Amino acid sequence: MTYNDQIVIQQLTEVRDDYGSVDASTWAAYKTVWAEIKDMTGSEDFQSDQRVYQDSKEFKIHTHDAPDVTTKMQISYDSRTFIITSLNNEGRLRTVIVGIAYDDD
Repeated sequence: MTYNDQIVIQQLTEVRDDYGSVDASTWAAYKTVWAEIKDMTGSEDFQSDQRVYQDSKEFKIHTHDAPDVTTKMQISYDSRTFIITSLNNEGRLRTVIVGIAYDDD
């Protein structure tokens, strides 16, 4: 197994204004880790007269590198954003993250 691609796991964070109220939410880096990435599927479709390409990838990481990954996070890889759709623990050392990217061209 080769972990030779770097990914950024991102989490949604709240930005507060001067009065302590939530002003906005933005994605911020939670952890940058090395991963093994495997292509799963790819398809092209039209939605609302726009071409949409769906690309599914499997990301394998060591859990000690990013122990608290959840499906409320996302992955940034190769200038693209992947929604984390499922997590699967394989033993104690690895986590498999399945992510899907949607690209609008």
